[in-house]
Amino acid sequence: MRGLYIHIPFCRAKCGYCDFASAPGTPGEIDVFLGALAREASTYAGLAGKFSTLYVGGGTPSLLSPGQLEKLFFIISTLTGPLKAIAESTFEANPESLDAVKAELLMNAGVNRISMGLQASQDSLLKRLGRLATPGDFLKAFGLLRGAGFANINADLMCGLPGQTRKDFTDSIEWLLKLKPEHVSFYALEVHDGTPFSADGVEEEPDEAADMYEDGAAALGLAGFARYEISNFSRPGRESAHNLNYWEQGEYLGMGPAAASYLGGERRANTASTAAYLKAALGGDAIPLQYRETLTGKAKNAEKIMLGLRKTSGIELTDYIFIEFKDEISRLLDAGLIEKSGLRIRIKEDRLYVSNAVFREFV
Repeated sequence: MRGLYIHIPFCRAKCGYCDFASAPGTPGEIDVFLGALAREASTYAGLAGKFSTLYVGGGTPSLLSPGQLEKLFFIISTLTGPLKAIAESTFEANPESLDAVKAELLMNAGVNRISMGLQASQDSLLKRLGRLATPGDFLKAFGLLRGAGFANINADLMCGLPGQTRKDFTDSIEWLLKLKPEHVSFYALEVHDGTPFSADGVEEEPDEAADMYEDGAAALGLAGFARYEISNFSRPGRESAHNLNYWEQGEYLGMGPAAASYLGGERRANTASTAAYLKAALGGDAIPLQYRETLTGKAKNAEKIMLGLRKTSGIELTDYIFIEFKDEISRLLDAGLIEKSGLRIRIKEDRLYVSNAVFREFV
């Protein structure tokens, strides 16, 4: 199992909460970026044909024009071969930048899974977030995707937003469930330094977000969704294979600015600067790295546990690792945060929202 991730660092406007490597880009800048991406892809020719999943994220990949999307998929095919041979290929989209032509193009290219941001079903909350799309835009885009033949669509929701009530969040879930998506992800608002929300003094509301999270989990459960990871819910058989590979410490290659990779036991991430990325790639130089590290011994096992505990099924450990972390595991059991069955440990379902308290034991 090996995943391929492509980061598209462009969007129409920066959302208030966004901490990803993204910024508005002109058509000319996107064309230059695609040339740089092709150069980077050529350096990984030895991995061609060895990918099981694809994930195109950003930024806003659906911002690209049809011609640019065709160039993008040609570049990707040099590593994956025909996309239709890939078990799972996900493409992120924003509703306002998706039309019928692009939906058909994605389907014909071999994409078989779409992840689209809704965030909330209330216009007022979307405007507060700085989102360009309305609920009506989402509804239209969802219909276009279904019309193009997509049978696996994820929608993102957020909780703990400024001015958001518990009823707002459950109303958003009920609104979304009427569309019958196959997968739902939701996340609590985090305010990071350097974001518009941070500059505006917006504060996180963890207690309110926790209540919304539990309300949402209950509503999705009643609708036939199973929670398989802290923030992810799916209908049977619709779990994200690409993300599961991350949580199971599988290998993956990331291309584009800020994209992370895990290959041959080494973790690394490209520079987050699009300008530095373009200069290096187009100049034939190695892409500058933001970091690189090789985890070994206890550090590698600690990461294995933290990633595995993100899944609701938890992780099965060897006797050796149990002994290595017996003090940490004992403290978490005594605190009632995890449960143990044989060699398997997992975070208790009613403690998933406070998972960071578990992960801190292994840092």
